[in-house]
Amino acid sequence: MAKALKINTRDNCAVLLTDVKGGEPVEVRTDAGVSRLDARCAIASGHKIALVGLAVDQPIIKYGEEIGRAQTAIEPGDWIHLHNVYCRRGH
Repeated sequence: MAKALKINTRDNCAVLLTDVKGGEPVEVRTDAGVSRLDARCAIASGHKIALVGLAVDQPIIKYGEEIGRAQTAIEPGDWIHLHNVYCRRGH
């Protein structure tokens, strides 16, 4: 089973510690314990996986901080990356 780490209690995404295939179960470690979800697509180690559903324009939280916003609807288990995130910082 692939593993991921939720870094901060506010985070709505986790960082994958191994490569994952679509449909593969992912064990997410948090300070409160372990939860599980299924990856909706292949995601490389070090990338983010959504822990909850996010509507367009909802903030993406990593390290307890907003790192961007959902550009499209994101489902739990989706890969969070440049194709579905935007950031207005620095613009």
